[in-house]
Amino acid sequence: MTGSTTSTSLEPPAFVRLLNTFFRQCGYFVADNDKAVLIATLLFTAFCSSKICFTKQEDDIKTGYTPYGARSLDEIDVFSDFFASSGDPIAVFLFATAKDNSSMAEYNAMKEVVDILDIVGGNLTYKGQSFYTMCTDFCQINEPVRQYYNGLAMRQQNLSDVGSRFQLTFPMMQVLGKELDLSPNFFGVRTEEDGLVEYVKIIMLQIRANIPKNWKKEDAAQYERMISQYFHFEYNSTYVTPLAMSLTYTGDEVVRTGLTIFPFISVGFAVMTTFSVITIYYSSSRLDQWTIHKVSEAVLGCVCPLLATSSALGALFWCGFRFGTILCVTPFLILAIGVDDAYLQIHACMRLTLEDGGMTKREKIARMLVEVGPSITITSMTNLLAFLVGIWTPTPEISLFCAGNAVAILFDFVYQITMYTAILSICENLEMRKNATKRKDSGLSFKNESFTVMLDSYCDWVANAYTHILVLFCFITYLFVSIRGALNINIILSPDKLVIGNSPLLQVNYLRDQFVLPNYTTVNIFVQNPGNLTLQANLDYMNSLMDSFESYPECLGKKFSHYFVRDYESFREASLEEMEMMEEEDESHENKTALEPFSKQAMADFLAWPEFQHWNGFVKFDKNGMLSRFWATVSYHGEGLGDFQVRRRMLTRWRATADQFTSLNVSIFDDYAPFVDTLETILPATISTSICTLICMMIVCFLFMYNVFTVFVATLAITSICIGVFGFLSMWGIDLDPISMACTIMSIGFSVDFPAHITFHYFREGLHDSQSTPAKRVARSLAAIGFPLLQCGISTILFVLCLLFVPTYMGEVFVKTMILVVTLGLIHGLFVVPAFLCAFTAIHHACFSSSKVAHSQSFSSLAKLFSWRISPSTSDNKISV
Repeated sequence: MTGSTTSTSLEPPAFVRLLNTFFRQCGYFVADNDKAVLIATLLFTAFCSSKICFTKQEDDIKTGYTPYGARSLDEIDVFSDFFASSGDPIAVFLFATAKDNSSMAEYNAMKEVVDILDIVGGNLTYKGQSFYTMCTDFCQINEPVRQYYNGLAMRQQNLSDVGSRFQLTFPMMQVLGKELDLSPNFFGVRTEEDGLVEYVKIIMLQIRANIPKNWKKEDAAQYERMISQYFHFEYNSTYVTPLAMSLTYTGDEVVRTGLTIFPFISVGFAVMTTFSVITIYYSSSRLDQWTIHKVSEAVLGCVCPLLATSSALGALFWCGFRFGTILCVTPFLILAIGVDDAYLQIHACMRLTLEDGGMTKREKIARMLVEVGPSITITSMTNLLAFLVGIWTPTPEISLFCAGNAVAILFDFVYQITMYTAILSICENLEMRKNATKRKDSGLSFKNESFTVMLDSYCDWVANAYTHILVLFCFITYLFVSIRGALNINIILSPDKLVIGNSPLLQVNYLRDQFVLPNYTTVNIFVQNPGNLTLQANLDYMNSLMDSFESYPECLGKKFSHYFVRDYESFREASLEEMEMMEEEDESHENKTALEPFSKQAMADFLAWPEFQHWNGFVKFDKNGMLSRFWATVSYHGEGLGDFQVRRRMLTRWRATADQFTSLNVSIFDDYAPFVDTLETILPATISTSICTLICMMIVCFLFMYNVFTVFVATLAITSICIGVFGFLSMWGIDLDPISMACTIMSIGFSVDFPAHITFHYFREGLHDSQSTPAKRVARSLAAIGFPLLQCGISTILFVLCLLFVPTYMGEVFVKTMILVVTLGLIHGLFVVPAFLCAFTAIHHACFSSSKVAHSQSFSSLAKLFSWRISPSTSDNKISV
């Protein structure tokens, strides 16, 4: 302080003193060894980044978005264990729709569907195996489609006896007096009054087979991939459009989405560097410090965060982390954060040059790090802690995302104070020569701009009491709207959100949700302890289990269920009648009669019969040849079954029914269960994670400011921004899911910068001149940080907008979140927080100041209470008040 204003010195918090010492020593070391530091960091980057080129991008679609401990994970284990002898079965679904939207029940369309079935069955081979050569239990699963075509073919030939052989009705058709169920294959069906098929929207073919013994899991995935790619990109159709869906292809599409995002990093980088060069040219010109080297500083300020991200991800992959698609967003986030730090470093160097252009490069770099180090640290710490808290979320993919971002933020912090500081040191060698020459000629100067008049007028308006009332009203309205929007957010997660907008899976999922699931939803029931079914009581208890699942109003009926006991009992009755009709029973018949009915030996004839051969895939026997486990299915229909919330309630009912039969150890399996279970934990996980993150933000702010009131104001503003982001995301069409949850965690850490900076600068400016009015303190604060805040905010928005070139839900959520957090952060930092600070100061003066002396004393005590100021002109371990 100068003039008549008194000054005192107070010890800063121990953490701040430690930071001051660290950054000064780091600045000295980097300035003395700038080229060596640059080379060392580049070599380290090359080593870590090399791993990225050899790491395959893969996603855990099956369980990656399912919370730890979810019941569906146990159900998946039961499902996998049932097929453990051969591995998870091959499962590909082919959806065929007419090109002209006509009925698929027409002859030409059905003929092409049968041709597709023949292509899959015999022509598409992998390692010498086709579907017909590898299938054992499910070869006849599409037989109703073929038989329906045979009936159409006979009708096409005008054969007179077609009516007696084929009755083309739905859902059951008659073939030579035998019923065939069309409901698993025909969807979107309209029938005439007599049940004859009038219109069919979709015909679905199921390609199910057990993995051949000499195949690995990767071979099965490649076979599924081959079928999907053939019908999506190679098959030339005339009448129908075939679309394939499998777990493998879904994973491939998610990976393709991530690979599509990566090239647009270059677009964002070009936008960011252009904006950086333009804004740095403007700011350096105002300080009369523009040189061509500023271009290098601006461009390399964008390169450094990308190198840090590359090194961080490479280091994670070296440690065995999986390269998930969600990590493709990490470079965009780190670049947005890292460039902000680079802006602070560049502007700090220019301010130091303006204050004392004759200081040595070594001292200048050290003082620059001491000045901006705390700002970089608080930004990095808040974001780091936010993502560290996010690692403990119950969803594996989000934990991976948070872990990747946390490590990348840590690397970016290290790179900013080492690599980028070394770059500034090297550029400073060249710039100091030019600045020294310029000062000899005319001296460095600050060019006053006409906008200062507008700034003063704006700040007078912000400090006005009527403005405070207006801000309070707007703030309350904003919170009301935000909270209302947050309370109305939808909790939905579907596979559509994981793939790019032109993916065939979007059309497949639409057909499945609109036509398949409402007409034919199947629950898989695994009975792991059936007991001795020879005892009639046990068998009746088993049948009651199936009756319970079939008693639902939505159930299609018993004849649409797959329960081997019913067919087996019919087969046994027929066999016994046949044996009784024989005049003499031979020894083999006597032996069969003496066998346990549900033993492998007794059921051998039943399972070998062509009509019942598919039951081999539904039953398992123990080492003694007795039935140990079996699988059954029950089918349902209902208009709402394509809706996620309805499926959620249905899953809860299925599980409750299974739990009623504890002695049978019943487990159900549903493809949607992993996603449904996420809905149960996503809201409490988001709330608890957000609260923990906000507490961490408070602790970090307290470490730097060491004052309860200042921390409260900053935390209130951060909370307000986060509520606004959450509420407006809901109103902007974003659902609550793991992806938006990750962005919410990110927004908490990212929103700290705006209120923390303006709060600190407001009180620091008051400490320079205790007699200054609130309007002047706001004006000086905005003059110091207003332009950097706008620069950081606008550059971040421009950068993330490039993600909109890729039509993905993940990119959409990220862009909308960043736009909201930056926009709300700027509004809070440049308008709301300054108005509140002016109002609080005015209230304090009105309540506690009765004279000019009292006013000065009260502000001095208030300033001591509210803020600390690190003086760059004195010892780094002193604070001037």
